[in-house]
Amino acid sequence: MFTGIAVVAGVGTVVHGGALLRPVPAWIIPITGVLVAALVLHTGKRRRRGSARRVFLVVSAFSEKHWLAGFVQRLHGALDRSGIDLVLKVPDRDYDAAAQAHHMRRVLTARHDFVGGFVLAAEVHRMRRDLVEFCGESAVPVVFTDLEPFEGEDQYPENAAFVGYLSADIGALAGQWLASYLRPRGLRQPHVLIVASLEHQDRQTCCAEVLRHRVPDVDITINDGCAYRRSKAYDAVQSHIRLLDRRRGRLDAVFCTNDEMALGAVDALHAFASPITAATVVIGVDGIPEVRTMIDAGTSPLRATVVQDAHHLAENAVHVLERMHDRRHVVKRTVLRPEVYQAE
Repeated sequence: MFTGIAVVAGVGTVVHGGALLRPVPAWIIPITGVLVAALVLHTGKRRRRGSARRVFLVVSAFSEKHWLAGFVQRLHGALDRSGIDLVLKVPDRDYDAAAQAHHMRRVLTARHDFVGGFVLAAEVHRMRRDLVEFCGESAVPVVFTDLEPFEGEDQYPENAAFVGYLSADIGALAGQWLASYLRPRGLRQPHVLIVASLEHQDRQTCCAEVLRHRVPDVDITINDGCAYRRSKAYDAVQSHIRLLDRRRGRLDAVFCTNDEMALGAVDALHAFASPITAATVVIGVDGIPEVRTMIDAGTSPLRATVVQDAHHLAENAVHVLERMHDRRHVVKRTVLRPEVYQAE
């Protein structure tokens, strides 16, 4: 058996001549160091074709998916205990179906080298047929996570399953937290801005549904064009503050459907000090370390985040993959429950 981690990155992050072909976010550096160090341990080892025990991980995004670092690290650790290597497939464009399809084809060309794999699907409404064909041609267990690819259990291929957090549950939990914050304050027509993306749309729709049910007079604005980017969230929040300023309105809360956008919202609130944002609170999604630290400090509008526990997710995903590989029974959908991380 072999240990460690093998890395096969997308075109955008390949190292050539000691330099990256394109700039990468600073958060990638620590995980890259871990991956490269583990890879170096295997340099020079001669392996017969098919002798290594390997699984693939095809991700939907990398540069703007900051919680992925923790997930990959924990997934690697869980697999390493069983002597299994991890091959990481990184798209050169985040949330792009064509970029992901390219890497799935690459996996298929080497399918005899793998005992199974994980897929974080992108644009599932466009990719469902491709995902079914991929599972059929790979002929190995495939565990989907992050975004559920099929609408019903009967649509899953025989060798596929889902393990993860549902976008609807995340959105509903954020809505519950916002309602519990707004209702005791007795605000008349509280105003909430939801900063979102076209990916994971149930996060914003379910949050809005819960809020309207629990706070009937709430006023909600949804901006779903921020693509999980901090800079776009910053622009969206600043633009909305200016609009409210002209209308003599008030911004009571901002829900951002990932933590990176929540950080952009906080930046915007700090940059545009106004009476209409004096009591604004922000809640995000993912529970990345930077956000947890800010919440603990209690000195910013960022008060909470809905956590997808990377350790819990990785352990469950590996457990399901192992059972499928051993031809033991597994349920098609293992749904994990998110939690809210907030200040004491």
